[in-house]
Amino acid sequence: MPTCPLDEYEALAAGAMDPAAFAYVAGGAGAEVTLRRNATSWADVVLRPRLMRDMAGFSTTCALPGLDLAFPCLVAPMAYQRLAHAEGEAAMARAAAAQGAGIVLSCQTSVDPEQVVVAPFWFQLYLQPDPAATRALAARALACGAAALVVTLDAPLNGIRNREIAAGFALPRGIRPVMLDALPPVPPPEGDPIAGLLARAPTWADLAALCAESPVPVLAKGVLTPEDALLAMQAGCAGVIVSNHGARVLDGLPATAHALPAIRAALPGVPVLADGGIRSGDDMLRALALGADAVLLGRPAFYALALGGAAQVSTCLRRLRDEFAVAMGLMGLRSVDEIGPECLFT
Repeated sequence: MPTCPLDEYEALAAGAMDPAAFAYVAGGAGAEVTLRRNATSWADVVLRPRLMRDMAGFSTTCALPGLDLAFPCLVAPMAYQRLAHAEGEAAMARAAAAQGAGIVLSCQTSVDPEQVVVAPFWFQLYLQPDPAATRALAARALACGAAALVVTLDAPLNGIRNREIAAGFALPRGIRPVMLDALPPVPPPEGDPIAGLLARAPTWADLAALCAESPVPVLAKGVLTPEDALLAMQAGCAGVIVSNHGARVLDGLPATAHALPAIRAALPGVPVLADGGIRSGDDMLRALALGADAVLLGRPAFYALALGGAAQVSTCLRRLRDEFAVAMGLMGLRSVDEIGPECLFT
């Protein structure tokens, strides 16, 4: 399949994937207001180009904790990638490496991490009710070459995704969260299940304990307010990822583009990344101008995997990389370090 704009992948994948699996991936929480907001908010950010600049030494490269990237993009952590392709996360990792992008491997990977990684990579996890289980997940990832841990904070409960429910999605036989399945089973909560899950939900103290033990940097994912960004830093995090979980958990949240500037203002000099609705190199540049050091790409990479495995994901990422380079060049920017709020009309 030839290259195409990233926002076209969803419609193409809808015809290639199992309908229930597609609903699981594509759907958002509730009425999907936040999902639509993610997709449209970047276009409201207006770029301010400068002309006739010296562009010698032009580069899109980017350094993040433990990573040197060809451009400031990582594939976001996404569960069960074998829903898209038999090789799942292994194919995704190869494609990211081929284009100099990073990858954040989900703890809900459907392929053993030992078969996946092109080290170094980042590893996403949820704080488990048993701290020993959290340590076991982290230790396994670290043994595979994880350069940082990404702790998702914004989903102590699963969101209610109407599209997924209507489609009757269930994991097909043979696709499992292999890392979580290797842990001792957690007994279900007694009484009201929602209250029981919330009673087990992690706290800032649990995050601080992980940060204190971790031999690699820890980043907090799912942050939408400056207050929580500061609490994450107080807990010992090395950075934050501004995210509304791809609009999959709670409807009515702000788009990342709306939350990002205040968090950057609260955390000068700290790694801040963002995800949610990135569909072009122009969107990437807008995110960096609003304060991100890099972006995470989610659904388009998943759809590309469904359409053509590692080769199509590589094509997708190359398109994004080229669009970002062209946008930088036309803005008069020689390096990602030159991208900031002065690149925007306000």
